[in-house]
Amino acid sequence: MPDGMSGTVSTPLAADVVASGGGGARPAPLQLGYADVWSYTQPKYRARAIVLLAIDLLLFCGLCVFSHWLHVARPFDFSIHSYFSPARFWGQGSPNLNDFILYPISVEHTPVHAIVLGLLVASIVSVPITISILYRFPSAIPFLLAVLIFAHMPWMALTLTGSCVLASLRPFRLNFRYASCLLAMLPVLLYLLLATRGGADRLGAASPSQSAVLAAPWVLAILAACAMMGVILTIARLSRYRPGAIAPVLACMFATPVVLFHVRVGADELAFRVLESEYGPDALRFAPVQEAESSMRRVIPRLLGDDVFYSRHRADLLGLLRGEFQPVRDLLWRHVLSELLADRASAYEACKKFTFDYPSSRHVPEVLFIQARVLDTRLDERRLADLRRETYTDFAHVQSEEPWLKLATQYPQSPLAVAANLRIAELRLRRGEVDAAQRALELALEHPAAQGAAWRSATASGFDAAPYVLEARRLRELIAANRDDPVYLAEPLRELAALDRRRAQYREQLCRLAQRYPDALLYDNIVTRWAASLEDPARRAAALEACAQSLRGDALPEALLLLGEIEAFTLGRDDAARRSAGAGRLRRVASEFSSTVWGDLAAARLEELDPAVARAEGGS
Repeated sequence: MPDGMSGTVSTPLAADVVASGGGGARPAPLQLGYADVWSYTQPKYRARAIVLLAIDLLLFCGLCVFSHWLHVARPFDFSIHSYFSPARFWGQGSPNLNDFILYPISVEHTPVHAIVLGLLVASIVSVPITISILYRFPSAIPFLLAVLIFAHMPWMALTLTGSCVLASLRPFRLNFRYASCLLAMLPVLLYLLLATRGGADRLGAASPSQSAVLAAPWVLAILAACAMMGVILTIARLSRYRPGAIAPVLACMFATPVVLFHVRVGADELAFRVLESEYGPDALRFAPVQEAESSMRRVIPRLLGDDVFYSRHRADLLGLLRGEFQPVRDLLWRHVLSELLADRASAYEACKKFTFDYPSSRHVPEVLFIQARVLDTRLDERRLADLRRETYTDFAHVQSEEPWLKLATQYPQSPLAVAANLRIAELRLRRGEVDAAQRALELALEHPAAQGAAWRSATASGFDAAPYVLEARRLRELIAANRDDPVYLAEPLRELAALDRRRAQYREQLCRLAQRYPDALLYDNIVTRWAASLEDPARRAAALEACAQSLRGDALPEALLLLGEIEAFTLGRDDAARRSAGAGRLRRVASEFSSTVWGDLAAARLEELDPAVARAEGGS
């Protein structure tokens, strides 16, 4: 007689219980070749099976919700787009299953997250298949719907439907039930193969180790799913297919990734990665350069189709018909500016919420950095005329002082404190607090991250301290040479620090400043900056050459460096004599002013120039 794992039906199951010697009742020995949970027809077993199946379904729904939360940081989303987007398989930006392991938490930066995802996918795959075997295919349908509705994985739900058919319905069903499970894994393997194509491309030129990291969650998912189904079927057979075989295993498989995630990864990691992708240095909405055409496409339809908007800006539209473009440019500027201000406000609130929800997170310094940097983000008003939306962050906004101060004082060991102390120094110098500005600059330059000139932080994009160190050195030297003016004290420094070089009136402001302080120590710096702000390279070179010949203060190396750069890299491209003259100026700065920031910059520029000079000399 074959056992319960194989064979054919020999005796119908006429009764569910037989009398025991003590007058009690126990389940009858199963005589079915292909018994399942519903083979027990006694009411108490049917009720137990239904209750435990409902518990299994609730646990499984929670598993699917958790899986969706890990991908989008929202537990529930029932919008049409949330189902249509993952179902789209055409087009360049079609979803890829590897997006799940790269965003929002990348397994490259958090390897333990690969284990979490592998166990999650293993549970999502194995539970519907074993349900279809032990409870029959109709009982697996709610679990398949849970994958679709709560996990937002339509193609996985369709794949598992085929797997459940192979595992439980004739003529595919096998008497050896674990073989049925392995047969049911074939569609899953095909799905994983198709859904992860191009995964290495998401990492650029992926190395073998990166490719292995990409594959690890899916290999773990396959192995864990096979092991999980084997455990469930073993328990089911040992219990003679009484209800309750799946719930304990599912509870363990559900608890393991959840506990592992919260202990080794953390909800703050998920929240930070989402925040970083939306508002961090690499976020699209704060990209340094964008085409303004997209904003124009949003403005023009409103201008033509919105009656209220049209009546408000009717004069601008009529002026456009007459060839007057400036009013429409101003309208576009206001629209782009309003978009940026809205993005800044949402970023500020998101960062504020993170620091409130996760005050002890290791990512708080980075969130403060993002918050302050976003507040410093401004539009370059000179570029919008060319339909280019350019932003910059190197002129500190007064509103960003609070997050910069928190970062510098509460997390002084963070490499991001270099940037914080620089911005604090700039803001304090604008208020005339010269001593406080110098102290902040010293803190920035004495930081361990500043000693190596570059530092990679824990952020996905990393943090390079070199630009901040360079600016801090430049500002420290400027203050040291010009703070003790015998007539004006630090007032010229304060006014110069308040000028934003990307404003349209910057050159006029410098002229007025030079007229106000013609005999100040800072006069040579003001004149040099005015010369450097000229847009035409030839005019800029002529003005800088005049500065280099007439000035003798601390601005001399700056004028020589800027002039050498123009001659060597711009005007000297097709003029060997001009290029040679520029190289000579750079060598002079590097030798005569080696202890200054300008000497270091000149040496770096010479390293870039030497190969070109060598080729030119070799050709001659």
